[in-house]
Amino acid sequence: MSREVILYTRRQCGLCDETAAELHRLRDEMRFELRELDIDEDADLRERYNDVVPVVAVGARVIAHAPIDAAALRKSLIDEIRG
Repeated sequence: MSREVILYTRRQCGLCDETAAELHRLRDEMRFELRELDIDEDADLRERYNDVVPVVAVGARVIAHAPIDAAALRKSLIDEIRG
């Protein structure tokens, strides 16, 4: 069964672009579905995540937010998806 990973992001966000690229690399290895949501398209998401994007969640559980360390993100994903 594939787990869904959500990346809360916004346009013109360098950290968001870096995190998206890392998640795309990890997706093939760990077999998860990746959904990217632009927080600026939803007032509730913008209010919740405005100061901490990018934010990575597995289901409803936030596992990382800015600044994101690639090694820590990988470990968190392994713990959530495989664990």
